[in-house]
Amino acid sequence: MKRLFVNDYEIFMSKNTNQYKIAIIGPTDVVSGFRVLGVESFEAHNPEEVLVQLKNIKKLSSDSAAKSAYAVVCIIEDLMIGIDEKEYIKAVSGPLPAVVILPSSKGSQGLAEARLRKLAEKAIGASII
Repeated sequence: MKRLFVNDYEIFMSKNTNQYKIAIIGPTDVVSGFRVLGVESFEAHNPEEVLVQLKNIKKLSSDSAAKSAYAVVCIIEDLMIGIDEKEYIKAVSGPLPAVVILPSSKGSQGLAEARLRKLAEKAIGASII
């Protein structure tokens, strides 16, 4: 029997590769496991390092010579506590990358929910969450 499906899949994948990547920012011991899933990890241990990494990722994504851009950046929630809000807004402005806050191994600190609530209030004009 012919391996028609496998050949079609190989042809499809060679022509339709995704140009966007996913990144994660956090302590090495937390983010290293995400590499197995194809996520690029960026090390950070405090809010200042998170901002540096976010700016670096934004710069890489906006470089027209780069082969790909980051569509999603995940940040470990513990590192977002105490981050300079104005600098954070500057670092994440624009359509890409989308920033997702992930809870740490300690569990959620409520930061992601608070940010979602703030965005909903801004968009709708009322608290719905």
